[in-house]
Amino acid sequence: FFISRFRQTMMSGVARAAIAMAALCACNGALVVDSLARQVDLRDHAEKVKCTYVVRNDGKTAESSMLIAIPADRVENFSYAKVTSSRKKLSLKETDSIGPNGEKLYEVVFPSPLKPQKTRKLAVISGYMGILIPHPARIAQADKHYVKYTSGLYEMTPYKVLTQTTTIKLSTSNILSSTKTKPFSLKGDKLVYGPYENVEPYSTDSISLHFETQAEFATITELEREIKVCHWGGVVFSETYNLRNSGAKLKDVFSRIDYERFVKGSSFEDMSAKLPRNSYGIDYRDDIGNISTSNVRPTQKHVLFEMRPRYPMFGGWHVVFGLFYTVPLSQLVSSVTGTSSYVLNTTFSTPFEGVTVEKSTIKIVLPEGSSDIKWVTPFHIDSVDSEIKKTYLDLTGRPVLVLRASNLMRFHNQNFQVFYSYPNIMIHRGPLFVVIGFATLFAMVMLCSRLDLKIGKKERALVPKSKED
Repeated sequence: FFISRFRQTMMSGVARAAIAMAALCACNGALVVDSLARQVDLRDHAEKVKCTYVVRNDGKTAESSMLIAIPADRVENFSYAKVTSSRKKLSLKETDSIGPNGEKLYEVVFPSPLKPQKTRKLAVISGYMGILIPHPARIAQADKHYVKYTSGLYEMTPYKVLTQTTTIKLSTSNILSSTKTKPFSLKGDKLVYGPYENVEPYSTDSISLHFETQAEFATITELEREIKVCHWGGVVFSETYNLRNSGAKLKDVFSRIDYERFVKGSSFEDMSAKLPRNSYGIDYRDDIGNISTSNVRPTQKHVLFEMRPRYPMFGGWHVVFGLFYTVPLSQLVSSVTGTSSYVLNTTFSTPFEGVTVEKSTIKIVLPEGSSDIKWVTPFHIDSVDSEIKKTYLDLTGRPVLVLRASNLMRFHNQNFQVFYSYPNIMIHRGPLFVVIGFATLFAMVMLCSRLDLKIGKKERALVPKSKED
């Protein structure tokens, strides 16, 4: 048994090594990065990275794609990646290959093959959550908020880089400590590393920063979003949020007096959301009831919803609330000419700005009788499921498409589409049921009012005789 387990372990290790070696050999063949400029934005509580590549084909045959590597220690924090070339979005797909240190590899397909000795400029924008670690983990209400950041000195890539620079933008210039690998420069809230020359593939040198941040660590740990399509009304949105401040936790007792004196530490109290244009019936409530600390302002492009929780959000504090609103059907649902098919086109993630979402469940409730349901999202999601929901005037229930995703940032608040077939005659079924129901009720009332439910024979009334008789 132990020999068998040992052989399996050895074989799996050899297989992983073979895959990694194959990926390394495939990447180091022809492509070379002439220059790589990395810009890291740490002004928010999530990390945003933009890398500009100038890729050259140093081989003898044309290359149709290249690989992008995600460091192994950042796979769980990875949120999204977008690649563009000449302002055109390029296809990006996950591969089965892994790097020598466990890196996750994605393939970027060029719009046209890159010929030998030719270059192409690419821009890769990516986002990561949970990268900034509060340090210290607990602070007093009047303390400043410090975080630690650790990253690679070089951008992780499977290719040799001839010249590379890294620029890090912070929210303040208060830096307690930082790695100073020369050449290095610091100007206010901006750090510049490099240029570094002849960087080998999969280089793992690291840098560390400890600095003050003024970002609001607004994190939605769980989001459940229900989008109900009603062809007699509109599209009803019911959203439930579990909001938490993921920054440094409050060490001492909260002081309202100090808070009114603008001693707010790492807390936040205001949030805003951009709802679809012409939204109405907006309701903001929690388990206690309606919350009046909100405001709605219509604009030309959207409806701006501004809110405050019942209490300021300090580090470690959380609140659960619901947001409900309705959008006219014609604004989000369109019909396919000449068919009984419809398309729902709306945003995927939360309309709130400046927040990140750890886990989300999006439920699209379609009218009863809908069939041939399909969906399209511009990014990867974790899982897809379906269920049935029964509401008023339903016989078999309404089909529900359930989409689940994690690590959502502002990038994910893009439009997605749900296609479904819905016979036009089904629209009249609800009113028909109401008419039949009321007609049946009235008929029963009329019938019952004419029934004689008395028990026994009826006695004839005695008619008095006239005097003439």
